[in-house]
Amino acid sequence: MDKPILGEPDAHVMMRHAKSILRFLLIVALIATSVLLLFLPSAAYLSAFAVPVIFIGFVFVSYLERQSQAKVLRSRNQSTISQKEAEMDVQYAGISTAIALTLFLGLGAFILAATLVEDWSMVGVVAALFFLLSIFLLFPFIPLFIREAKRDEHDKIQHEAELHEEPQK
Repeated sequence: MDKPILGEPDAHVMMRHAKSILRFLLIVALIATSVLLLFLPSAAYLSAFAVPVIFIGFVFVSYLERQSQAKVLRSRNQSTISQKEAEMDVQYAGISTAIALTLFLGLGAFILAATLVEDWSMVGVVAALFFLLSIFLLFPFIPLFIREAKRDEHDKIQHEAELHEEPQK
């Protein structure tokens, strides 16, 4: 029977996608800062504030992506995924969900603040308050979202392991 060809670990794929999204957001924030500095200086701080936060997230995700590469996790002739790789996939599913939830809440808070406040110099303060309020209101549910993402990834790994098991003679 042929050995199954293992692709990149799921954790690596998740972090690569998160890295691409954060890279795009970083580019958008830098362009928005430049444009706002030229045309609406009172609102330039809104996008400028996001740049270091997104950059720190990008560096963190890049580190996780590098740690989850197949050449780091797997030995030369490995035919199945190891327990360490499976655990990493489950943990990174939770991290990926937390990052996506944070980005979604931050973007939603900013859009809500931008539509409700007339003065652009106050949008940042109102967005921060809306973000903290949404975190406070969703606090009991955030761990559930993360736990569910971990459970889904664990079930997916178990299902794949059952499909690739070799029959015993």
